[in-house]
Amino acid sequence: MAVWTFYDFLDSRGVNLIRQWLDTLPDKARAKINTRILFMRAIPVWPEQYVSALKGWPELVELRVVSAGSQYRPLGFYGPQRHEFTLVLGAVEKGRLPSRILEAADENRKIVLAGRGRTCKHEFDKATDA
Repeated sequence: MAVWTFYDFLDSRGVNLIRQWLDTLPDKARAKINTRILFMRAIPVWPEQYVSALKGWPELVELRVVSAGSQYRPLGFYGPQRHEFTLVLGAVEKGRLPSRILEAADENRKIVLAGRGRTCKHEFDKATDA
C-alpha cells in the first residue's frame, strides 16, 4: 500500500510535462527515476540522499537521482494534500540549477495550488496504443 501519491504537472493543453521530460532521458535514467519514485511511495520518511531542499526556494524540493554520471533532478513540492508529492518540472543538474529553471518550477507549483486540474497521477511507463 502506497504511503505517498505522486502527481505530474500538466501544461495548459493537458500535456504531462514530467512524462514528456522522462521520455527524453536515456532508458537507464528513466528506469532509475521511476524505481526511486516507486520506492519513495512506499516509505513514510524519505532518506536524505533522495531529496533535497533548494536554497532560496523553500517550497520546492528536488529528487536526487544519479545515472551514468548525470544528475537528474525531478523538481516538485509536498502537496497539495497530505502524503502527496507533485512533480512540476524535470531538470538535469550541471553544477547548479539555473534560476530560470527554479522560477519555472515555482510557477508550476503555484498553478497546481490554484487548482488540481493541472495534475495527473504519475505516469511510470510510456503510453502505448495497445
